[in-house]
Order: sequence, then C-alpha cells, then structure tokens
Amino acid sequence: MDMRVHELHPTLIHAPLALLPSAVVIDLTAALTGDRRLDTAARTLWWTTAASGLLAGLAGMAASQEVKADKHSRDMMFLHGLGNVGIVLGAFGVATWRTSHRSSLFSSLVGLGAFALATYTGWLGGEMVYTHGVGVKELTMKGEELDQLSPSLASRQAPARLLRDAVKGLGWLLGRARQVFSGREQLDPTALGMTAIEQKLEQQPSAGPGDIRPELHPV
Repeated sequence: MDMRVHELHPTLIHAPLALLPSAVVIDLTAALTGDRRLDTAARTLWWTTAASGLLAGLAGMAASQEVKADKHSRDMMFLHGLGNVGIVLGAFGVATWRTSHRSSLFSSLVGLGAFALATYTGWLGGEMVYTHGVGVKELTMKGEELDQLSPSLASRQAPARLLRDAVKGLGWLLGRARQVFSGREQLDPTALGMTAIEQKLEQQPSAGPGDIRPELHPV
C-alpha cells in the first residue's frame, strides 16, 4: 500500500468526526444527570476531540497544497478549511473551559453547533472528492506530477513536505480569508454547495398521474 502525503488527511479525519458527537452526547447527559463519571469522561473526550481535530486539520492544510483543483473546487476547499478551523478552535475552547468547569447546557450547545458545522464541512469535503475528483490520483495527478506534488508517505521527504505544506496551506487559508472578508475577492456562490443540493432535488422524478397507486386498507 503506497499512501501519498495528501491521503493522510482523509485517513485521520474519521477520529474527530466520531469523537465530536460522542463528546457532545456524553457532555449533555452529564449536564442533565449530574453524573461525575460522565462529566470526567466528557472532559477527556473534549481534549481528545480537539487534539485529533488538530492533527487532521494540519494534514488537511498540507493536502490543500498537494492536490490540483479548479477555481470552483478551490473555493469549496477554502470554505471546508475555514469551517474546520472554527470547529477545532471551538473544541479547544470547550476543552479548556471544561478543565475547570463541570458540564453544562452551554458547553453542550457549543458542541452541537460544532457538530452541525462539521456535518456541513464534511459534506463539502465529499463533494470535492466524489463530484469534482479533487485528490483522486488517476483523474487529476499522474506520474512525475504526482510524485512532485505529493510524495509517498513512507519516503524520506514526507515529514518535511508535510510540515512545509501545512504551513503553506495555513498561510493560503488566512490570506484568502483576508481577501474575501475585505471584499477584494468573491467566492463562487455555487461553492457553498446549495446549488448542487437544489439540482439533485430537481433531478428527482416527480410523481405523475399514472404513478398514483391506490391505498390499501385492511378490512
């Protein structure tokens, strides 16, 4: 199995995606029941979620510099990364607060908000890969270009490449955020993914007069 550097992110991302809802559920249960054991478990889970999210995020920052993407996909990547940065910062904020405070509805609501945002950013990530082919080697990168952009994870240059591209990716994300929020650049509206959802709904066949079946009622 020859894993590339840019493939580390999808490998690591499953941990925080599983830990975040677990932390939220246990934190909320501890807040409602006052159970000290659940409170301690939730506190540990928040730190584990934040740490795993940070590792996956750094790998994602690196991957953003190691794949080919068009303007539309780049805008989706920007929204995906910016949302995940907010989630990781929120997880560290809750974990820090929970170090000296017991579970509460406040921390649970923050966690629910983070989970909702993670659902959206995860969907954006799936759209980039499965709809636009970002990071799919046979579609976007082949041969020498692949070796240059994303070397083997087992190679000697992989650690330095991962660190370098993570720093470059963070710089790109912050720089793009500054340009967008200052109004100097505009995002492609379709990068939000709402248009894709609308198109999928429109493509669903609607029931015609001939599709109506009589209801069967038991005698």
